[in-house]
Amino acid sequence: MSNESKPRTLVLDEPVPTLFVDYDGALHRGHALLDENGEISLDTGNPLFEFAPLLVSLLEPWPEVEIVLTTSWLSKLSVEQVVSYLPAQLSKRVVGTTQGYRARFGDWKIGIARTYIIRTYVFKHRLKDWLAIDDSVYGARDLSTDFLALDSHLVLLDSRRGIGDAQAQQRIRDWLAKVHGADTGSA
Repeated sequence: MSNESKPRTLVLDEPVPTLFVDYDGALHRGHALLDENGEISLDTGNPLFEFAPLLVSLLEPWPEVEIVLTTSWLSKLSVEQVVSYLPAQLSKRVVGTTQGYRARFGDWKIGIARTYIIRTYVFKHRLKDWLAIDDSVYGARDLSTDFLALDSHLVLLDSRRGIGDAQAQQRIRDWLAKVHGADTGSA
């Protein structure tokens, strides 16, 4: 009989479908600029949250999908302010944020901090069915583990297209169908 203890295995068993949502480069094209009066505009001149109605439409058939915000806006504004920019159909789904989660210095240095933070949130909340839509989710291979391959959970968006991109929309639809046991009919 051995006195050695077995390493604990992390079990990802929370089945609530969870969508990690970034704002800049995801729900609108471009990145936000906050002026001295607290007004927000985009560096592209595009309207704020131009793709929010699209996300509302994609999620509408799936009321159980929850949202966790990953936006960098959380570093300048309160959670309440950040959530208030969303349409009601999305804001009521928000169950958390990644505010307060910290990446390791090396992850910041090589550009994979956002992915590390999302993965940390997933581990802490034991999320089984999740997807991240973000223009900063790099490093899937670097941060994958023996029990969690990240590639299928991350939709790396082009900040010039956000979720307006047809391929991004299809990835979201495929994930929704998968976690709800439906067939999308896509190849």
